[in-house]
Amino acid sequence: MDNFVIVIKKILPVSLKKIIKEFTADNKSKLVTMIDEKILPKSEEIKLDGSVLDNKDKPVRYISTLEALDREIAAADEQAKISDDQLRQALSEFCYAVDSSSLPSDPYSQEYYDTQMKLYLDISGKKQYAVENEHVDFDFERLKNNPYPYCTKSPTTVGDHLIAEGFVIKIMNLAPGSHIVEFGPGWGNTTLHFAQMDYKVTAVDSEQSFIDLIKYRTEKVLKKVNFVKGDMLEFSSTTKYNAAVFFSCFHHCSNHLKLLKNLHDLIDDQGLVAFAAEPVADFPYQWGVRLEGMSVWSIRKFGWLELGFNTSYFMKTLLLLGWTPKRYSSDASPLADVIIARKSHMYYELSEITLPPDECKTWAPPEADSSLKQRFTGAHSVITCQKDVNVKWIEFCLSNYAPLDLDVKLGDGHSTHSFRLDKHSSKGIYRVPSQNWSGQINISSQTWCPAKVYHNGDSRELGVAVHYFRLID
Repeated sequence: MDNFVIVIKKILPVSLKKIIKEFTADNKSKLVTMIDEKILPKSEEIKLDGSVLDNKDKPVRYISTLEALDREIAAADEQAKISDDQLRQALSEFCYAVDSSSLPSDPYSQEYYDTQMKLYLDISGKKQYAVENEHVDFDFERLKNNPYPYCTKSPTTVGDHLIAEGFVIKIMNLAPGSHIVEFGPGWGNTTLHFAQMDYKVTAVDSEQSFIDLIKYRTEKVLKKVNFVKGDMLEFSSTTKYNAAVFFSCFHHCSNHLKLLKNLHDLIDDQGLVAFAAEPVADFPYQWGVRLEGMSVWSIRKFGWLELGFNTSYFMKTLLLLGWTPKRYSSDASPLADVIIARKSHMYYELSEITLPPDECKTWAPPEADSSLKQRFTGAHSVITCQKDVNVKWIEFCLSNYAPLDLDVKLGDGHSTHSFRLDKHSSKGIYRVPSQNWSGQINISSQTWCPAKVYHNGDSRELGVAVHYFRLID
């Protein structure tokens, strides 16, 4: 529910990520003493929700004390008196830095969670996190006919939001009359679009003022929306929805793992979950509090929880919890970014999955022709799968398009089984037993290069082609 604020597409500038990486590899120095209120080299472009600011000509200030943060916030608020764009520019010029060397290694552990929440409490000054911290104070009468983003009067902000809202509607491609549950709708822009398309919409928000605003807006166009006031974590329903939608609000959830598990009970078997304009990017650690200017301004000034997710972590977590993710983006706006997650049903068609980047590197580049339902392995390929299921067998559908036989090893992370695939063989079925399922598939294969064999310009190193695999109980 980013309301007056922004979703950062580039979570931290390259320079800060480099410092953190060097620091964590060398525990002899203290990061905070290196960067406390120092001006470091020029950063890369920082993309914001509502604006793309070219910050290459200005250095980014790195601060590490709350006193320095309060000074930056005061200076930014002065710029806000000029315009919303000036506020965003000011907030793009600094980052808050912390010593991450002691961050626990397991992002799923309670210790890791506690560390991130402590950082939030330190910055916000709150004694604890509660959903009431997400409160947004606004003048209903002034904004009821001119809500965010229109109230910013920024062509960039308004344009980016309209593009992003249209993009998620197009990507979801829901059938007429579909039932949608929308979490954290905030100002109700996407809610209004859904209602005007005659979708059946349930809007879940913790803020009564937002519910009142959306009700006012939808009634003006003679549309009806079902409203539920409450925390998205506590929402339950006997209705099975065709889609759950998060538009720039999932990152406010205080327990994302619990929410991802809960969604299984809310979505029908063929339904989807849309994560739109969420900060899933090249985050410097697995997940946690975002530290660029806009986020720490929001945390410190309003008490909002502002989390970000490393792409590999987020995609891997979806896979582990029984979802298959596919990501879509458009150059038209940095906000036009949508991850669609569907229930895996223990079936994995590689051409329909956006792999975690760290695992994607182990596979051959995808096909240029998306209609080809296959993905070639590399020499040693891995993919995360649903973990909390009983798996006795794993079935693979494989092809060998090479002009030579290929030796292949198929495994479940603990044991492997060897096969030889005949040259030019197509869609053979191979089954391997699994005794200690750990949630990961391993495929090792001999590789070949089409360009060297057929002189066709395809310089990829290819193993076997995987059409699908499925986990069998």
